[in-house]
Amino acid sequence: MAEKNETEKIFTIPLGKTYKRKSERKRSPYSIRIVKDYVKTHTKAKTIKLGEELNKAVWERGIRRPARSVRVKIVMDGGVAKAELVGFEYREFKASPKTEKKSTKEKLMERLGPKAMQKEKEEKTVEGKEEEKTEKADATKEDAEKPENK
Repeated sequence: MAEKNETEKIFTIPLGKTYKRKSERKRSPYSIRIVKDYVKTHTKAKTIKLGEELNKAVWERGIRRPARSVRVKIVMDGGVAKAELVGFEYREFKASPKTEKKSTKEKLMERLGPKAMQKEKEEKTVEGKEEEKTEKADATKEDAEKPENK
């Protein structure tokens, strides 16, 4: 039920102009902006929050073909307008954080397990010894090539 400081309004927001104004790859984000602007002009709210189901309804068919119109219930709570699809209660949502992609080497290590780790350590130790040998050899060559000052 609506409390005393909350008011509810129901609007049908037309989104058809999205198809005429924007290219295919920009339509759904533009539709979301249209919804926010519509709510802002009709409620005079300072901040607008869109619900999860409303967002899903606009994005349901992808970025190229957003919904042509959306029926929205707006609940005013002070200076905040909370918009949600008719038939659903407002639920706040946040975009999921981006996950870092693993490199091919990390994926391979997960798949192969501890044996691969052990083998990699052995390779590093062998490479380390070879590098030490080459460094020592380079140093001795440089000393031999330097002429002695007399």
